[in-house]
Amino acid sequence: MKSLQVSLAQAATLIRTCGGTNTFLLQGAPGVGKSSILKTLAREMPDYLPCYIDVANLDLGDLGMPVIDREAMVTNYAPNARFGIGMEQNRPVLLMLDELGKASRPVLNMLLPVILEHRIGDVTLPIGSIVFGTTNLATDGVGDNIPAQAHNRMTVLDVGNPAVEEWLSWAAENNVAPEVMAFAREFPQVFERYDLIDAKSKNPYIFNPLTGNTKAFCSLRSLESAGNLIKNRDALGDALLPALAGTIGAAAARDMDAMIHLADQMPRFNAVIADPTKAMLPGGAGAYFLMAFMLAGRANAESMDSIMTYVERWTSVEARILFITTLAGNKTKVVMAVKCQKFSAAAAKVGKYF
Repeated sequence: MKSLQVSLAQAATLIRTCGGTNTFLLQGAPGVGKSSILKTLAREMPDYLPCYIDVANLDLGDLGMPVIDREAMVTNYAPNARFGIGMEQNRPVLLMLDELGKASRPVLNMLLPVILEHRIGDVTLPIGSIVFGTTNLATDGVGDNIPAQAHNRMTVLDVGNPAVEEWLSWAAENNVAPEVMAFAREFPQVFERYDLIDAKSKNPYIFNPLTGNTKAFCSLRSLESAGNLIKNRDALGDALLPALAGTIGAAAARDMDAMIHLADQMPRFNAVIADPTKAMLPGGAGAYFLMAFMLAGRANAESMDSIMTYVERWTSVEARILFITTLAGNKTKVVMAVKCQKFSAAAAKVGKYF
């Protein structure tokens, strides 16, 4: 049976392709990356003016104001500049209505013409504009409530949590800490969604209003934040573990702490680059995988040859393939990597051709 969910990449394609005729509403779990889709679309659609509106913080006066035409003795409506409308602005607008489900009813009523007709008051958005919104799942219990008549004006998309491989590819391109990437690979259940698992299933890592775990939990957003803490662990000292618990929850923090302890016992990057033929090899499968993520994240043109010399010594074939595929899938680094003949040859052996 085909899934009724879409990935973030599929949602972006739908908006980019059909957003001129359909207003899409993306609904998904907290922290899944719905809000970040505007940045993705803005990069892919440079002819559009990206506009972000946090609907949850809007009052009626934030949408626009009446302007008096004293000659005609009438009032006209002047929309707020946040909608990308102005006398000198003719570019089509890429308008994101974030947290639409948390809008007050008067604000939502004013936004309904924007959603269906691309009109705010009596002012129409530039020709070709695209409007889309985001909201949480109604069962999340975080205050999202959109009435039926509003839902019927939109194409509602259920945005699923990413698979671990999909997230690792994104994490590699966005400089997420290697300890977090190794943790995610070791505990792929952090990407499960509470409404799609057995009610009796015990998953202490994820957001789950059914069990009361709604404060600190693992999400795409919180995992990235945890990585920012880990990168500063030398300065944080003993405060790191409590900070991680307040970011991703106590269960995930303790498992992450074990991964950090493992990382601190591995050979340092500078030692590998300085003498790749004699640098200490990782001890055990977990250490090898963590080393693969660390080296893929820190590789540059100057260090690639030394890194490949070191990787070729590894006894774990799976870790070697993980390093190659992680670097090959990193759009920001792959051009640099393939200039290294050792990497290109190793990539070809695992089916990566450039």
